[in-house]
Amino acid sequence: MQYRKLHDADLDAANAFLAKHAATSMILRGNLRTAGIERRRHPLSGTYFGAVDAGGAIHAVMAQFGNGNVFVQSGDATQVPAGLVDAFRAEMPTPVAGVFGDADQAADILDQLGLSDADYAINASDILYGLDLCDLIVPVNARADDFQMVDAEKVERSTLLSWLRAYEIEALGAEDTPVLDSKIASRLVHALDARNMWALIVDGKPVSLSGFNAQMPDMVQVGPVWTPPESRSNGYARILVAKTLLAARARGVMRAILSTDSEAAAKAYEALGFTKIGRYRLALLKSPVKLAA
Repeated sequence: MQYRKLHDADLDAANAFLAKHAATSMILRGNLRTAGIERRRHPLSGTYFGAVDAGGAIHAVMAQFGNGNVFVQSGDATQVPAGLVDAFRAEMPTPVAGVFGDADQAADILDQLGLSDADYAINASDILYGLDLCDLIVPVNARADDFQMVDAEKVERSTLLSWLRAYEIEALGAEDTPVLDSKIASRLVHALDARNMWALIVDGKPVSLSGFNAQMPDMVQVGPVWTPPESRSNGYARILVAKTLLAARARGVMRAILSTDSEAAAKAYEALGFTKIGRYRLALLKSPVKLAA
């Protein structure tokens, strides 16, 4: 088995491997589909490493993107090959800002990188949910004229920035700093360009936000989902997520996934038909850590 950096010639093999483990590989799959492996100047480009056998098949993947976040997929194994982690450390492009993936695999990466006791903004093993969209349970009032779904670009930019900042602070443990403002502004530009974020309008006022943070022709990953505190307990997020999934289903998407550690959010998603399929770890460091090769 070779443990090495991946190149454009490995794209088909990488896609074939990740497709077998789609629910915990959506960011990897979506970014590969959009930016490929060696398209370095694309905002979703990353540096990919793989466990590659003699026939060219891939059995594990690690990738780091421009924001410093590392994503891992090691198939059915709970641990990540040490040789793959060594290859990553040897050519790691930037300090590590976070680690994402199947809960056990991501925890193993943190241990192998010596980051188990690092200072985290959040290090959570969320419940991973899946839903075949043919089984989507649509809220009774989701199609009512009182609830309008619009592209996020039709909402005032200041409102979107405020909501996304609040989401990062509440859900991901981010600190409210100028660095966060810059991160949010960049994220919003990308979301608006990709047209993968929507708002729910009630009585002419935006009351909830939802989007897809990864998309494939057959599958989407839901997030972020945010309702400001003053508009909560009205079922707005559930209605909006249902509307986004109805629209996705209409264009051929067959499955959706998401993860959460919130009991309230879990109840809303389960009411839509989502069921538990595993656990997914989000480990975001308070400050990026530069590792020795």
